[in-house]
Amino acid sequence: MTAAVISIERARALALHAQGLALPPAPGTGVAAVVARLGCLQLDPVGVVARSPLLVLRARLRSGTHGSHARALAEATYRGRVLFDYWCHEASICHVDDLPLHRWAMRTYLERLPASSRTPEWMRENAAFAEHTLAALRESGPLRASELEDLSTSAWRWGHWTDEVSSRQTIARMLDRLWHSGRIGIADRVGIERRWDLLERCLPPGTLTAADAEPLDAAEVTRRAVLRTVGMLGVARAPHINAHFTRRRYQGLGGAGRGALGELEGNGRLVRVEVEGRGGAWWMLPESLEGLDRLEPPRRTVALSPFDNLICDRRRAEELFGFEHRLEIYVPAAKRRWGYYVLPILHRDRIVARADLRVERNGTGEPPRLQVLALHTEPGRAAPSAVERALRSLAHWRAAELEI
Repeated sequence: MTAAVISIERARALALHAQGLALPPAPGTGVAAVVARLGCLQLDPVGVVARSPLLVLRARLRSGTHGSHARALAEATYRGRVLFDYWCHEASICHVDDLPLHRWAMRTYLERLPASSRTPEWMRENAAFAEHTLAALRESGPLRASELEDLSTSAWRWGHWTDEVSSRQTIARMLDRLWHSGRIGIADRVGIERRWDLLERCLPPGTLTAADAEPLDAAEVTRRAVLRTVGMLGVARAPHINAHFTRRRYQGLGGAGRGALGELEGNGRLVRVEVEGRGGAWWMLPESLEGLDRLEPPRRTVALSPFDNLICDRRRAEELFGFEHRLEIYVPAAKRRWGYYVLPILHRDRIVARADLRVERNGTGEPPRLQVLALHTEPGRAAPSAVERALRSLAHWRAAELEI
């Protein structure tokens, strides 16, 4: 039963408040608190403006610089251990409070792979190699991949990004499978190179033991993840939930009157609403619906990472914000519509522009330049002064001169 009908403007406001993008950040908000709110920070190797996690953090922290945010993220992840690396949306930085949800994914990793996957058979063939790798890490970790021996019975032959077949790739694939299975973790990073160790040593003492003492089954994992995700999104349809946080791991998600969503509606932990002009059942937390009339209008202006949690689900970005979000990093230059590394510009409750940006370092001791290679205004949403303000703020954070 539908509890309410809300406007598309209210739906956008709910999403922005849930994501920490509606109002200026509260004083004292730290990196760990942002990740706890968002569930994860997606990692990506492209850093022509800044690493994506730092752009996501910057949009939600009250103050700081690129350097201070990088140090704070490293501190929380690799020294404080309140954050850890695992697979969420994609490869991500996650919060330790969500470890019980991720432990289910780790335990069931191999069995959830498609029937066409070569991984289960390859891991069976290389069981001794896996145990040798774990023993080496137990004895001498943390270690880089280059410090581990390839003692495989069967090399990894199928390529990963490239067609290379080598002992280095075989070791990399073994580490990746052990990581997905929750047997090892990333202890720290030296530059972009990861150092691996046993997972329990990459977490606060006792955390892994506590999570494994009462393991969650698939149904409870789905219920908890749904509630977390709806809180992160503010208001969402079932496909939005399935594409967010523990992406595509919602077994038995269901819909209105069935599955986990129907169960959570039946016991009052979720409410079903309609969004004007948008079809389907949408879901909210009851407390969010109760506070709807007190919701302040969004008033932030900020440049977003192209991988920001607000827009990482492209279909939702188009449905809710009317924003056609496409990544063109791997599109040949001549075929790009928007540019190589494009940051959407959020102004109040709409995305009003997108800017193809690059930080250029000249090596002469002069400040770097934040170059605006292209700037595209969204149809009917021109806000030139807001866009310039967002770009100047981003340049200041990068200690760069803005070059438009």
